Amino acid sequence: MKKLSLAVLSFTALACWGQTNFGRIAGIAQDSSGALVPGCSVTASNPATGQKSAATTDAAGAFVFPSLPAGTYDIRVEHAGFKTTEQSGVVLDAASNRTLTLTLDVGQVTESVMVSAAAAQVETSSGSVGRVINEQQLNQIALNGREYTQLLRLAPGVVATTLNVFNPQLALNQQSVNGIRTQSSYFLVDGAENHDNGANSNGLVDPNIDAIAEVKLDTSSYAAEFGGRAGATINVVTKSGTREFHGVLFEFVRNDAFDARSFFAPKVDPLRFNDFGGTIGGPIYVPGKFNTAKDKLFFFYSEEWKYIRQGQNTVNVVPTALERAGDYRGSSLPAPVDPTNGVPFADRVVPQSRWSKNGPSLLKPYPLPNFLGPGGNYVANGSAITDFREELLRLDYNISTKTQLTYRMTNDKWFLVFPFRNNTLDFIPNPRPRPGYLTSIALQHSFSPTALNYFSFSIGKNKIQGSPDVSKITRANLGLTFPEIYPANRSGVGPQVAIAGFSGYNSGDRISTANGTFNVRDDFTKVLGAHTLKFGTQITRSRKNEDTNVRDEGSVTFNTSALSTSRNAVADVLLGNFQNFTEPEADTFWWARFSQFEFYAQDKWKVSRRLTLDLGLRYNIIPPYYNAQGNASTWLSRLFDPSKAPQVSARDGSIVPGPGDAFNGIAIYGSSFPDAARGRLSQYDDPAVKRLFVGLPKGASATSWNDWGPRIGAAYDVFGNGKTAIRTGFGLFYDRVGSNQVSGQAQNPPFINVANVFDGNIDNPAGGSARAFPSNLNAWPEKMPTPKVVSYNFGIQQELPKSTILEVNYVGNVTRHFAYFRNVNQLAAGTRLNAPNSGINVNALRPYLGWGNISQRDNSDNSNYNSLQVSLSRRMSRGFSYGLSYTFSKTMDSFGGGTPQDSFNPKADIGLSTVHRANVLNVNYIYSLPFFEKSQNRPLRAVLGGWEVSGVTSIQSGAPVSVTVPADVARTGGASVRASVIGDPKLSDGERTPARWFRTEAFLNPALMTPGVFGNGGRNNLIGPGFHTWDVSLLKSFTVNERTKLQFRAESFNLFNHTNFTGIGTTVRLDAAGNPTGGFGSVNAAGPGRVLSLGLKLVY
Repeated sequence: MKKLSLAVLSFTALACWGQTNFGRIAGIAQDSSGALVPGCSVTASNPATGQKSAATTDAAGAFVFPSLPAGTYDIRVEHAGFKTTEQSGVVLDAASNRTLTLTLDVGQVTESVMVSAAAAQVETSSGSVGRVINEQQLNQIALNGREYTQLLRLAPGVVATTLNVFNPQLALNQQSVNGIRTQSSYFLVDGAENHDNGANSNGLVDPNIDAIAEVKLDTSSYAAEFGGRAGATINVVTKSGTREFHGVLFEFVRNDAFDARSFFAPKVDPLRFNDFGGTIGGPIYVPGKFNTAKDKLFFFYSEEWKYIRQGQNTVNVVPTALERAGDYRGSSLPAPVDPTNGVPFADRVVPQSRWSKNGPSLLKPYPLPNFLGPGGNYVANGSAITDFREELLRLDYNISTKTQLTYRMTNDKWFLVFPFRNNTLDFIPNPRPRPGYLTSIALQHSFSPTALNYFSFSIGKNKIQGSPDVSKITRANLGLTFPEIYPANRSGVGPQVAIAGFSGYNSGDRISTANGTFNVRDDFTKVLGAHTLKFGTQITRSRKNEDTNVRDEGSVTFNTSALSTSRNAVADVLLGNFQNFTEPEADTFWWARFSQFEFYAQDKWKVSRRLTLDLGLRYNIIPPYYNAQGNASTWLSRLFDPSKAPQVSARDGSIVPGPGDAFNGIAIYGSSFPDAARGRLSQYDDPAVKRLFVGLPKGASATSWNDWGPRIGAAYDVFGNGKTAIRTGFGLFYDRVGSNQVSGQAQNPPFINVANVFDGNIDNPAGGSARAFPSNLNAWPEKMPTPKVVSYNFGIQQELPKSTILEVNYVGNVTRHFAYFRNVNQLAAGTRLNAPNSGINVNALRPYLGWGNISQRDNSDNSNYNSLQVSLSRRMSRGFSYGLSYTFSKTMDSFGGGTPQDSFNPKADIGLSTVHRANVLNVNYIYSLPFFEKSQNRPLRAVLGGWEVSGVTSIQSGAPVSVTVPADVARTGGASVRASVIGDPKLSDGERTPARWFRTEAFLNPALMTPGVFGNGGRNNLIGPGFHTWDVSLLKSFTVNERTKLQFRAESFNLFNHTNFTGIGTTVRLDAAGNPTGGFGSVNAAGPGRVLSLGLKLVY
């Protein structure tokens, strides 16, 4: 790998401006008769920064600026014998192409012709599909919690996967693009990767909305410079300083007093939300000495604070004071019996003389009841806390007219508190500090007007450290004195406690992770006549150290199935008689390491004035994650020897002591333990463990060396006037998995040893009956093809009157080799149908004896997506802009990343994807009301002028769901199967009600299903409720002075308080008459009610 890294670094051209903040302006110069004019001097000027770039038209009258920073430009064309032509206001978005036709009139060069650029332009030079979310939309459209990801829905093909978009922790998995898994989208900030690479579902930093210039969303890109992931690319472009100082101060507030309750909620949960901060940007100069023209060095600085308090509560069952005192005379619990002779204790009281020394201590943390109602006797109240502070600094330095340097640093400080993390009781608050950091530096140098190089380097880090307050459950404070089986117990706390019929407790969220991603990109561009050639590479190196999060303090279970039970679970605690006690030997870390190397070559070929082709090829080398500590193993069927399988008890599924290979089929990755494992792994020198090295690669599977990704795009200017374009494209993209998918291999044998004791007493847990049970395994096969997406589209763009662009596209893709997990040790259907198997424990019947569930990753989850995508868009013109996006689509997949119900027939799970939504419509608008804006009556203008309304209206079809029965009908030892369908379950809109969302009679009563076979119902065979919401903002601007405005904002989310149901009961429960019970067939969850937000902004 080191040799490969050196080879990559020596490659002459390294990354892609397509994922940075640069765009391309090209065009032709012609005279009034349409004849091309070669030899013109062309200048692109950015008035905001003073930056200028020069080009010359070639023999075909064409010019190109292959890489300009995103911004607004004035294009000036000069030639002897012609008047100077200047087109102003050319908006260049990041990773975009602008094509201009500039007409020169005969005259003197000293004469000028001024032309204003059109507010919108048809894309005539690329077949890619995407959307730019501009600064006005970011600043003016209401955002719940002020998170930019909510605006991704403005693009066709984007599906919101959740209705509750209030997202104070920057989850990146709340939308799917073009039917592809949410984790496959690629989020960037100024071209730097912004992912926690565990599950790829959270960002490292959360840029302030007021620091963002635009967000570029590429949903189907066919330029070879795009890479990193197989899905959409979302690049946040931060603001830069300009020649003038500018900035904003802001504060936004939310309060539950403003909000309406959700449909099923008895009241609105308490909420306090404060978001405040400011930005400032401008030139850095020293009068008379440095940057006096204010066109070389600029800064932009942003600081933001968010303080959020969200009330939460849970309903629990806790022992009463009398019950924990051993008095059950008024209790609904069974009368306790003496486990030594089966005789009931006198007067339903367990005498203290019989109590164990440690048992009563386990009841100390429980609060006393405070509630009498359904579901429990104790309501726990807590507050979820989010404290956030961000500093963002950007520096732009025009070293010369040929060289530009950009530096950006974003430093986020999160402090989170989860009141109920891993618990439902409220005595273990869970603080979780989570700092995030993302910085990048980029250097662009022009060797000539036709040759330039762009280089960037970025570092992204975050750290998550769960630090629960365990003071109430430490062994010392509880008074626990029992000897532990293993000495680890990092936190010195008591065991996790589970009592049948009562709420349990544990030591909370003890996650510990440290994540780092390093990225190098470089791109070389050369213009040769009609060809714009690009060559480059992208190198990514990721690392994540993560706690395997085992509970080394142990776990104890009290229930009435223990041999020494009193038939009363709370009395069992007092007596100390547990059913089960488990304790891992030690906690370990998973040190994930990952590298990704990508190379590309591309030619943007202007075949003619009307036709442009993008021809490219990208080569990916994506080795799998590996564990730098070496504690990762898998299970392989070829290594499993049935003759060495242990005997398994038919009664309880435990492993019978005796001969057998404890590691039958297990293999450790690599050839030996690395030096980093010395002193960290107790297995380092164990000969029985060393024999498990069988020659596997150190990664989870072998590296694929054949991941080539061709890209083809085409755009055709139908009439040659830039108003109608036919566009198409095809591309092959490769994906990478998150480290979380392989972290489970650190919990396989031989690295996690667990003591498992039954029917003992808490005063001496090791004195119980020690029994070993088959372990569950996480396995990877030896060959794992790289996940890939084949994407394609065909469509047309048309310019309409009033600065409007209509776009109609067919967009489709197929995915191959995406992951799902299959239990290869599942029983075949019908295995436990008849005697004697019906009375035998599942573990004694498994295909691979000695093991429990073997969850094996399989890369054969495929999907296909087909859609019609329509959009109308109008950039701001005369105070009005709007956008409409509609998508009609269907997404099918094999398993959706889950586990098929029947591992012997996985094809039975082919169905609608979890991210399928048939119809999605989003309409956004910004309208500056013109009334009284120019009134001569100053009081009237002050009150009624300066108003603006903006918003988003979203309508979306429901998500698919599966209907199941809560019984092991197939006789495999599972808990449920999909139901059998005997009719059409769908109801028309007129028939559907909240109490009857579908025909429950269309599903067979579980008692009538055929035993020994799975139900015939498909996966995701019903469609749940859809939603529609109106998010509206009303803004009033007050002029303070010539350069300063004060804005008051009132924002409403779900303005009309429309009830949007989000869940339905899909577990078949029918009474004897066949009527639904237990909520089957009715809605059971709803999205938020109306939410109000108020804000003030001072813009200067």
